[in-house]
Amino acid sequence: MKTFLAGVMFAGMCLVSAAASAQTVTVDYDKEVDFAKFGSYTWVQGQPASNPFVDKRIRGAIDAQLASKGWTKSDSSPSAIVVYFAAVESERELNGWGSGPRWTGFGTVRVNTILTGQLVVDVYDTETRELVWRGFVSDTVSDNTEKNEKRLNEAVTKLFKQFPPKAH
Repeated sequence: MKTFLAGVMFAGMCLVSAAASAQTVTVDYDKEVDFAKFGSYTWVQGQPASNPFVDKRIRGAIDAQLASKGWTKSDSSPSAIVVYFAAVESERELNGWGSGPRWTGFGTVRVNTILTGQLVVDVYDTETRELVWRGFVSDTVSDNTEKNEKRLNEAVTKLFKQFPPKAH
């Protein structure tokens, strides 16, 4: 019975580890809005990344995606407003064997801290000031800057994959 419980707990920890490292991307938009009327945008301050280098990379990745869709950045008379919100959440993960109220294992338990970066990108109509599109992405954050930049670019590419939405 102890072996069975240990196996179930180990499998559960593996699933938690796999779920923690998966990139999550979701998009929602106002289905009544004709996105063909948009073609230019300006930035408005949201909640930027606390690291100025990361802020610059996020803006650059979003600018590149919007440019690839034919949108241009304009401060004079933009048709859309783009704003982003960034956050990093920390979560603890237990790895290894230890003692619990009903079972005893061998070895040690390690506590790992997993950092998850979250990014929300909103697009507003400048005329109505209403939200017309929202994208959300989350992924684990690494100690490796180049790896984080690669993940960020992949995530933003996925976020804007079907942007702008097609008219229904």
